[in-house]
Parts: sequence; structure tokens; C-alpha cells
Amino acid sequence: MRRAVVLAVMLSAALTGSALAQDGRFDVGGGRMIRLSCQGQGAPTVVVDAGMGTAPVEDEAWRRIAARVSETARICLYDRAGLGASDPAPAGKPRTSADAAADLETALRAAKVAPPFLLAGHSIGGLHAQVFAARYPDQVAGLVLISSTHPDQMDAWLARLPAVAPGEAKALSDARGFLTRMPRDPSLNPENLDVGASNSQARALRSLGDKPVIVATHSPKWRMVPDLPEPLAVELEAVTQDLQKQFLTLSSRATQTIAPTAGHGLPHEDPGFVAEAILSGVKAVREGR
Repeated sequence: MRRAVVLAVMLSAALTGSALAQDGRFDVGGGRMIRLSCQGQGAPTVVVDAGMGTAPVEDEAWRRIAARVSETARICLYDRAGLGASDPAPAGKPRTSADAAADLETALRAAKVAPPFLLAGHSIGGLHAQVFAARYPDQVAGLVLISSTHPDQMDAWLARLPAVAPGEAKALSDARGFLTRMPRDPSLNPENLDVGASNSQARALRSLGDKPVIVATHSPKWRMVPDLPEPLAVELEAVTQDLQKQFLTLSSRATQTIAPTAGHGLPHEDPGFVAEAILSGVKAVREGR
């Protein structure tokens, strides 16, 4: 009886419209403020962690996705440190996914946005979401991983590249150099992120038990490096698709949906696909309760 009452309250809240708009900058300590923008009603609250360099609060595609989701559930967009209206991260050392997760958790508390949270992470935001789930499991109702970075992704790609050969294509040399340096050199990305350390943090997430995990994967037609010879590009994409399937092991209630044509930039290339993936996560969380 109690479970039925709780479910009825949740569904009633979800159907009452998209009130409770909330947009502001919230103190995360050290004199730094993080911007958070929420709209809609109904548990679980969806929290979006966007791709590298993207400030979703003012991003047109993410705003369209949020408007669609807010018809059914509460959704919050947040700008990581140094993006949009959020203050920069502390100077002097690289950032990690754990730092991003700590900022988000603190901002949500400061804004009085209560868990449980359905984390929706795109690309590197998916890596941060995995670390958040590992570090704050009691606050997480589930994950929506949108063409998410896998912690073993760069190592797996690098292992499939052929050995250095005289006269090899520049695209191949560039790809090998990037995959070798990127995990070790935070200056190669716009958020000064220590990708190697963040990958290690994400590997701490072993399982969410029966909490829903929705894996929203880009089309297999996408190519990481378009100029690579097609057989090698196809092989690398097959590695990517296999890693996306590995996310299904995180939960006994994991499902995958694959975009028919859109590439890694799913929120901008096919926002409707992303919105539906998030809404399927909301539905799965509610059914589980």
C-alpha cells in the first residue's frame, strides 16, 4: 500500500506541469559559484552533465531537450567550472572527474535540489556521471549514458592502431599521438582535465545493482577520425560499440538504444533521440519504485 501511495504522488507531481523553475549560481566553496538551472516537476530529478567544453544552461540543443523532459520530470542543467556562468576551477592543478562530481553534488545541495538523481551524461560528462554514481551512490537513481566516454576507451583504440611505419598516413600518426598524449596531458583539452586519473576514478563504479542504466549510443556509421583508412576506421568504431555494450553490465536493468544516423554529438545531431532516452530512464526509475 505504501509503495502504491508513493508512486501515485510521484506520478501526480510529474503531471502537474513544468513549474518550479530555478536558475542561479550556487556556492561550492572557496568563493566559487556554479550555475544550475532547473525546470519541471516529478521525481527522479534528471541532472545533465554535458560534453567537453559545453555549457548546457545556455546551449540551444540542451535547452530543447530539457523543455521536452520537463513536461514529465524535473530536470537540471549545470555548467561545470569555467564554463558558461560558472566560476573557474582553482588554479594550479588539473581537474578530475571527482572534482566535477564534488562541485555538482555541492551545488545541488546548495540549491536545495533533493535526490534521487537520474544522471544524464554525454561524452566526458558520462565519465563524470559514472564517478558521481561511484562516490554518491545513495543519491543516484540511475544513469543515462549518452555516447559516453568509457574509461578504457583510449587504451582500447590505441591498442588497435598498427605499429609505427615509415611513410604512414598523417591521420594515423596524428591519431596515435593524440591517444598517447591526451590521457597524460591536461593542457590538450579545454577544461584542463586529467583524463587518465578520471578514467581510474570511473573504474571504481562496478555496479548500480538494479538501478536503471540507459545506454544511448551514437550510430555505428560515425567515424572517430574520418581521414583514417576505412577498414581501420571501421575497426575502431567496432571497438567503441563493444565498449558501449559493456555499460550494460553496470545494472541488471540496463538497456541500450542506438541512434540510426547521428554521431557522437548526439544532443545536437538528434536531440529528440536524447530526450527519449532520458524519458525512458525516468520511466524505468518510476517503475522500479
